[in-house]
Amino acid sequence: MINNNFKIPGQISLTIIPLSLLIMGDSILYVLLPANGEFFRLNSFLGLPNEFWIGFLLSINRIVRFFTNIFSVKIYKRFGFRNTIFIACVLGASSTLFYAVLKGVILLFIARIIWGFSYSLFRLGYQLRVFSYPSNNFGKYLGYCVGVQRTGSFLVVTLGVLASIKFGINVTLISLSILLIPALFISYFIKEIDLSKLTSKKINWNLAYNDQPPNLSKKIIMVSLFKFTSSFSSNGLAIATIIPFLVSVEKNLLELDTIVGIAGFIIGFRHVADIFFGVIFGSISDRFGRKINILISTFLMIVAIIIAITGLNFYLSVFCLVLMFFFSVSLETSLDALLGQLSPEQEKSSIVSRYSTWQDIGAAMGPLVGFMIAIGYGVQFGYIVSIFMFSICLYGFYRLFLRD
Repeated sequence: MINNNFKIPGQISLTIIPLSLLIMGDSILYVLLPANGEFFRLNSFLGLPNEFWIGFLLSINRIVRFFTNIFSVKIYKRFGFRNTIFIACVLGASSTLFYAVLKGVILLFIARIIWGFSYSLFRLGYQLRVFSYPSNNFGKYLGYCVGVQRTGSFLVVTLGVLASIKFGINVTLISLSILLIPALFISYFIKEIDLSKLTSKKINWNLAYNDQPPNLSKKIIMVSLFKFTSSFSSNGLAIATIIPFLVSVEKNLLELDTIVGIAGFIIGFRHVADIFFGVIFGSISDRFGRKINILISTFLMIVAIIIAITGLNFYLSVFCLVLMFFFSVSLETSLDALLGQLSPEQEKSSIVSRYSTWQDIGAAMGPLVGFMIAIGYGVQFGYIVSIFMFSICLYGFYRLFLRD
């Protein structure tokens, strides 16, 4: 019975594993780039400090997806499902190789754009694969995909970083780019999807979904705003500002190295939560109701953030941040599944690509807005803004989905 509850179609695994392999090159950069500015030859380009270029290069791959998410639909229609996964694999591996052999802001900028395009193709691919199955298992399947993807990220920010210390950055990055070979081999066994059933003839860039019936467009944009808020808070703000936030609540009791170690543990748990709990939360939302799960998960996230920012106890704040990431996995899995359920069959690729853009904008704005707010009002005020955004989403979601 348990095996049946957690059984995943083989084609979903074949579609997501190549991303899990090739995302390693992107994930390790978040650790290597901030600590190795000289290796990558950033050198205060245009008179701006290295810190600016580090933040810029780590976020540009998300910003560029504003365009590549929508354009990805056209690539799938033009080349077919499996061939597009092949293209995504080659682009992803190329970006990792470029990190090793290309130096300087401009060349790294180009490499990050290439990765952004690759990820847009990969993400739309596994979403379309999931949405080609019956909707009653969307949550479980999407949770599984996120878990497999995060497994690659988790392995590379632990074992991959150790490898870079022992063997050097160049050797590590080149080795990660060679993962193209198993990724292409696995992709060879991917079966085609009848994209005509999931894709409309017109490529639509309208992020307000005005091309859909009014009542449906309101619901989809509400889910998209919810996804934006969650990405802004947990994937953007919390991860980017976690060290200054912990410093603000620990009251000079711990050494900075200890705080950095605790921050690494918290971020590592974010990946662990995706790996081990994505399928579980997805299955729960499929069985007991996605809408209720969204409300409960959001409420618990708000409570966790409120307790964390009070600073009553440093370790209590750490525990509540971990809980926030835990509940964010539940929330985002249910949001993704609900979007797939709401989207008309032939409009799925168009709607999913625009929904992913909302997610990327939120993740990109989180660090930017968080640090701007921190300069004027303190890092904790960014979390207050996050609570306010979640509260608005809760109210709007209740009115649209649950009020009689």
